Amino acid sequence: MLRSLRRSVFSSLHRPNLRSTMSTFPTATLTRVGTIPYYVPSSLAPIPADSRRLIFGNAPDFSDGPLPISLLVFEDATHASHSVLSSTVNSWLQTDDVFNADFLQHVYFLFLTQTDAFDLDESSIGILNDWKTQSVHAVSVNSTAHDDSFRGGPYFASNVGIREAWRLFEDANEAFQFPVVPDEHRDNTFNIPGTAAVPVPSRCYYDRPSNTKPLSGMRIAIKDNIDLKGVRTSAGNRAYQALYAEKARSAVCVEKLIEAGAVIVGKTKTVQFASGENARDWIDFFPPFSPRGDGYQDPGCSSAGSATAASAYDWIDATLGTDTFGSVVGPAADHGVFGLRPSLGSISTEGTVPVSKLIDTVGFFTRSIQIATALSRTLGARDITSNLCAASIELLYPTDVFSGSDEMYLSHIEPFIRHLEEFLQAKRKKLDVDGLFRQQAVVGGSSLKEYLDTTVAHIQLYDCYQNCLPFLRDYKQIFHKKAFADPYIEYKWSLGKNLTVEQYEQAVKERNTFGDWMRTAILPQPSDGKTLDKILIFPNGDTEPFDRHEYLKRSLEEGASKKQGFGYKPNVMAVLAGLPFFTIPYGQYPYKSAVTGNVEYLPGAIAVVGPQGSESAMLELLQEFLERTPEMRDTVLTGPTSFPVDHKASPSL
Repeated sequence: MLRSLRRSVFSSLHRPNLRSTMSTFPTATLTRVGTIPYYVPSSLAPIPADSRRLIFGNAPDFSDGPLPISLLVFEDATHASHSVLSSTVNSWLQTDDVFNADFLQHVYFLFLTQTDAFDLDESSIGILNDWKTQSVHAVSVNSTAHDDSFRGGPYFASNVGIREAWRLFEDANEAFQFPVVPDEHRDNTFNIPGTAAVPVPSRCYYDRPSNTKPLSGMRIAIKDNIDLKGVRTSAGNRAYQALYAEKARSAVCVEKLIEAGAVIVGKTKTVQFASGENARDWIDFFPPFSPRGDGYQDPGCSSAGSATAASAYDWIDATLGTDTFGSVVGPAADHGVFGLRPSLGSISTEGTVPVSKLIDTVGFFTRSIQIATALSRTLGARDITSNLCAASIELLYPTDVFSGSDEMYLSHIEPFIRHLEEFLQAKRKKLDVDGLFRQQAVVGGSSLKEYLDTTVAHIQLYDCYQNCLPFLRDYKQIFHKKAFADPYIEYKWSLGKNLTVEQYEQAVKERNTFGDWMRTAILPQPSDGKTLDKILIFPNGDTEPFDRHEYLKRSLEEGASKKQGFGYKPNVMAVLAGLPFFTIPYGQYPYKSAVTGNVEYLPGAIAVVGPQGSESAMLELLQEFLERTPEMRDTVLTGPTSFPVDHKASPSL
């Protein structure tokens, strides 16, 4: 992705003999600017000596390696004023986490029109002295045809050219399987840089998001059951990672991100084969640490690494996960971030390691409703609502679903629902989904609990085992031994292996029957095919802590069997009907931590479900609601709490 940028940035400048250049800096290097570590890619943007002219200070000494510089780009010499210098650098300091004042030690002024003579005025010299700048060079190029190719910002310079500055951020919460950087010789291909920390490029290198590049410069990490061209996919299993080679193509959803201007910075950890393990069940790799609360809460199920990265790191804008029956829905609530499980089929799952193609989706996590909306628009294959909302929207409140929530949760979400009613100018419409299902005798008067008791379990267990069989056979054939899998997964496979085709087909029939009814009786697609006219409020998340080290004094079978989808749970409504399920963080719950001995805070969340294919319109509506409602917030924090502790919307008050 960045290769094309690097190729064009200085395309109009005379290039020196690259053979001698590359022998000087043949590979990427690591360095520090002050106390901050940096990754410096090997690709050079050469500025030969005859195109640079020293106009201030003393010539820099490059004998000890590349030096940090600031590149400032001007249309011509008349634009290099004191005010422009000051505003540009102040903007970088405020918006770019890669740039810092140490890059002002040496400054390059790059003029896009030929400038034979240029001298600094007294006010400009004054600001350079304030910056403690040691040297300034002027570089003139004839490049008015390539104005958009030049990007100011932090770089590293030598006698032979300049290279980009990628800051190294520590993965203190162990969310990443590994970082990645672009391959500098193959388009849209990635390499593992071999650094423990995660390299990220300066935000200065990218234009603001636009219609053609709606995700321009956004840093995104992807779950390691999603393919990325040039690197292996582990699916959380060392044997799987060892067996299969680097991927020849990225997943379709990743290709869409790249096309939209996103920067892929790494792959995040997942439980084995995207199943339901908790922290104590991980064997092959170490589970992430959720930053929320006391830092020792369970990070959640399958998409734990992606949710952790989104909730822990300001330098990550969003992460991709997958959801079969809760792997985005659950961690989004646990981590107090925005999370979307989209409509079934809305985002392509091609290039992901499947659990069950009947219910698998690709979803995402982010701390900003605005980014969530942009991601939904970018990744979605279709949107039946055309991003339009009806003048009057029906707000559905499923009383039978909320009846399972505790009193603390119900009292704390009530202000959120009331604010949503005020915004929509519509009172909630109460309905009993299960009662309606029985009343209409969809399956002879059976309840949802009776009819869907084993539906999700039988579908995902059967499909998971069948989808993993080729891996198990291939590994045995190549390595002449059985592949290791976590005991939790072995238990899951044993259940799937014992299911019959007839049991599976019956479960698929149950899914189809319920899904058709749900999409007809409860959340039908808009009658005019264009406008969103119904949304369903849904509970999500817990009010009690779940310590990652808590064994609960139960056997593997007792623990693992509870997470296979047996027994009807209301959250499978959206899963089986293929409806979009969007998690919204709204506040936090105080609790006394057994780890720290202090009062800590757990995230509070609620969800909204829409008609199939309506996710972009639904997110657009919710974005407007959060932006217009002073008591609500459209972004959340990283770290122990999603919101400031004194935030008015927090139920802790």
